Amino acid sequence: MEYLVVSDNHTFIISRHDGDIPVEDTPLGLYFYDTRHLSALQVRLDGQPLELLSWNDEHVYHAVCLLTNGALRSAEGGIERQTIAVRRERVVRDAVFERLTLTNYNRTPVAFDLTIEMAVDFADIFLVRGFAGGPRGTIEPVDYQGDRLRFVYHGADEVVRVTDIDLSAIPDTVDILGAEAPPPSRGPQGEGSRRLRQLPTPARAQVHWRVELAPHATWSVTLTMTPSIHATGHPGSERDLTFEQALDEVRASYQAWDDATAMVMTDHPTLNRLLQRSSYDLRALTARFGDVLLPVAGIPWFAVPFGRDSLITGLQTLWFHPDLARGTLRYLAEHQGTQDNPWRDEQPGKILHEMRFGELANTNSAPFNPYYGSIDSTLLFLMLFATTVRWTGDQALYHDLLPAALLALDWMDLYADADGDGYIAFEPRSSAGLRIQGWKDSRDSVVHPDGTLATPPLALVEVQAYAYAARTWMADLLELMGDHNRAAEVRAGAATLKERFNVDFWLAEEGFYAQAIEVGKGPVREVTSNPGHALLCGILTPERAAQVAARLVAPDMLSSWGVRTRSAADPNYNPMSYHNGSVWPHDNSLILWGLARSGFRDQANEIAGRLLEAASHVHLCRLPELMCGYDREPGMFDSPVPYPVSCRPQAWAAGTGLLIVQSILGLEVDAFANTLRLAPHLPPWLSMVEVRNLRVGERRVDFRVTRVGVEVLADGGVTVQVEQ
Repeated sequence: MEYLVVSDNHTFIISRHDGDIPVEDTPLGLYFYDTRHLSALQVRLDGQPLELLSWNDEHVYHAVCLLTNGALRSAEGGIERQTIAVRRERVVRDAVFERLTLTNYNRTPVAFDLTIEMAVDFADIFLVRGFAGGPRGTIEPVDYQGDRLRFVYHGADEVVRVTDIDLSAIPDTVDILGAEAPPPSRGPQGEGSRRLRQLPTPARAQVHWRVELAPHATWSVTLTMTPSIHATGHPGSERDLTFEQALDEVRASYQAWDDATAMVMTDHPTLNRLLQRSSYDLRALTARFGDVLLPVAGIPWFAVPFGRDSLITGLQTLWFHPDLARGTLRYLAEHQGTQDNPWRDEQPGKILHEMRFGELANTNSAPFNPYYGSIDSTLLFLMLFATTVRWTGDQALYHDLLPAALLALDWMDLYADADGDGYIAFEPRSSAGLRIQGWKDSRDSVVHPDGTLATPPLALVEVQAYAYAARTWMADLLELMGDHNRAAEVRAGAATLKERFNVDFWLAEEGFYAQAIEVGKGPVREVTSNPGHALLCGILTPERAAQVAARLVAPDMLSSWGVRTRSAADPNYNPMSYHNGSVWPHDNSLILWGLARSGFRDQANEIAGRLLEAASHVHLCRLPELMCGYDREPGMFDSPVPYPVSCRPQAWAAGTGLLIVQSILGLEVDAFANTLRLAPHLPPWLSMVEVRNLRVGERRVDFRVTRVGVEVLADGGVTVQVEQ
């Protein structure tokens, strides 16, 4: 789905590239805390739509559309086509500020009607996706007072949601329109589509201005659209900002972001663009929840805290902006499971999968407030916690979150291995939750060669690798902090797991690891990308790691744009599927990181180069959530085939470019030893990488890597070790 997105904090608006949100049934709109606060926004001149000339959405917080009129016919006479310029600017700073500037390029005066139609349905995002249904509240009649329209919804969850639209110029007339409920329709195609959706009847209004312009004269109006939620602690903007003030504020916040991050410059223009896009998108997806900041998963469907997504993003970006990892860990620890609740797939010590704030979650129509149905979030929490403390030297973080980490370790022993076979397995308990609870969470993502769906309980291959890393990395951290007895307890069983894993999951006929073990039935004998994650965890034997590395870059797995989620030689392969043959940048980033850590640097760089080539062909150099698994066809299809409802921007896709750089540089930080370690292995397409403002504890390091070697530009008192 192609759309224009403008976002800041918890507010985002997605529209067509001309800025319009059609009255017709689409997923577009203004969203705030999982609710659509504006479902239509259309601009017309004398009742006619505008023609798009160009748009710029380089900055996620600010977009500009250049439009013009078609041929207009009115009582005063005609206006020739392309003689009225319309500049449509949009910026988000809690509220959405939209400025329309109209200029007359005729040699004579003109007069026309400017109409803006708007509608608000207050649809829960699960309704928009066609994912779930539930009780609805009521929308009050539209309240119009001079320069403000107010739309109010009294939700079934006893929450009052409001959309205020302030107008900088009082309209000549305002029409409060009758509304018709759109007919039932499918939700957006893709994994989110579950059922026919019945979207609610919106409240609608049209505002009209009679605009008279002398030759080359200009007229403008600004709409300030403010979503808010009352009685929940999630108010909207209560400040009276102008368009310019909002733009200045959000620009300043991006400058503060740049000041806090590592800055990277290379001699590869596409990589530079990708890294700049990664930084912009991560900032756009970073939202405040209470006292912490953390990256939400992606726009439009997943603009909320996700355990797995936010944790993987934290791992990808730790060297770039460690505060993302800190905020993620603190938020997830605060919402760690405390009880055995089958409806939410919750267990004591378990880390959440997804936190939702909308009406359906609040009324318990969907078990997502929060929902704990992921088997890997708890393991990734432990991995990120151990890594973050080592990289940052943050003693306060260690002592504050150690209790949560110990509860997570207890969950591994008491709940995650319910049958005592030594493997972490999932079996969903919620009737409205996810059937598959690994990162490939579509219903058909774990399937036998004959097409039969594998049945939970399932022990996924990458989850066992995460479990091994969680134990060994935590044990190393506890040793470092002087807790030797507890370290030995945590490490116990890791060696046994490694030995059994390399027997039970190994498919000798494929020279590869099974995607999963169907508990009590045996392995799922499919060649997928999942075992690639195990390379970064240390659980593979050297001989098996080499075989995995070779297979991942074989033609059936490595497409023109990256590693496929499933082998193209598999009977279940589908390049257009969500998880059965598509290419996911974040999946590739973990694979290439693992390859680099395991010594397969050339293979890692090959995958990195293909991801970079994909980025060079997509709008803004923005890697999407996923791409179809087709290969390039020279002269026919020279760019990646987009997946229809891929999120853009997506946090772990944005983190991919940063993990590529870390892998190429062999970059590791040990703040307790006050040491930065580099083991660069530059690919043929890259000759220079310069990094500035890299944090090692509280100190900063600047360095440059070339084919000649490493030049430390400023060590900040840090020891820089270079390995060949």
